[in-house]
Amino acid sequence: MPNPPKIERLYAWIVTEPDGSEGVAGALSPGSNTFHPLVGADRKRIESHREHARAIHRATGFPVRLVCFEHLLEIEKLG
Repeated sequence: MPNPPKIERLYAWIVTEPDGSEGVAGALSPGSNTFHPLVGADRKRIESHREHARAIHRATGFPVRLVCFEHLLEIEKLG
């Protein structure tokens, strides 16, 4: 692939609990028992998680925000 896509930003659905702590929202993958965080490197992917984020908000009443992390800080590189 001559110009492979690069991750330039990371989007995530973030849940704020009543004590003010935050965490990345997550959901079960369809048809399996695998839990995955609601994150993505592009808007199409993160929008595909919107209904999971809404369901978490409805079930808990906790605020759920869509955020974007844009400043890459490489901490370590393996290989």
